[in-house]
Amino acid sequence: MSAPLADWPRVRLAEGGFSPVVFYVVFGCDAANLNLSRSRYRCDAIPDKLQINAYGPGNHPEVLVDFRHGYLWDELAATEPQLARIVAQQSKCVIVRGTVIDDTSLNYFRNSIGLLTCLLDAGGVAIFDPLAFKWWSSDQWNAEVFEPASPVPYRHVTILVSNEPENRQWFHTRGLGKFGRPDLSIHGVPAEHGGAITDLFNRFIEFQALGGVI
Repeated sequence: MSAPLADWPRVRLAEGGFSPVVFYVVFGCDAANLNLSRSRYRCDAIPDKLQINAYGPGNHPEVLVDFRHGYLWDELAATEPQLARIVAQQSKCVIVRGTVIDDTSLNYFRNSIGLLTCLLDAGGVAIFDPLAFKWWSSDQWNAEVFEPASPVPYRHVTILVSNEPENRQWFHTRGLGKFGRPDLSIHGVPAEHGGAITDLFNRFIEFQALGGVI
């Protein structure tokens, strides 16, 4: 009999928020050849309502094209050109998306990470997280997401900084929806307080991911 998997509890769980949304794109993988080992990937079930759809030359190839245009793609090409070239060479992808029903723990997130890691091992070269405006190479995902064997929420939420008038800045996040919590936003931050706001945001990211409600 297999040993039980370690739970990822939401130790600050409180009523409120909304149902978490999962949305990832894995480039280059073949969903037909999955071997979703429970012990290898720390995944004991695919979360209810999670859809796994494959796209490629014979099935809506325009889906891949859509993800390789626009601001986020241009940013990837400018900041990580090698990863962008690898993604541009792919002719197929798998989209994992859906609304989570049971969010009383973060086991749905553990299972989702295991599934996505399995897709990388099935030929995937990169993962795109549209909710957090983030691209992961296979090596980055394994080192920063899978190998820690814990939720590490701050790695799944992006803190964005936009300039405002009078040398002020707008700090806002993308990605907390995958934990069923609203993104954060603070306007009018003086530049010298940017570090303090980043620290504050990281604390609130973990607080909300673990079930807290602000």
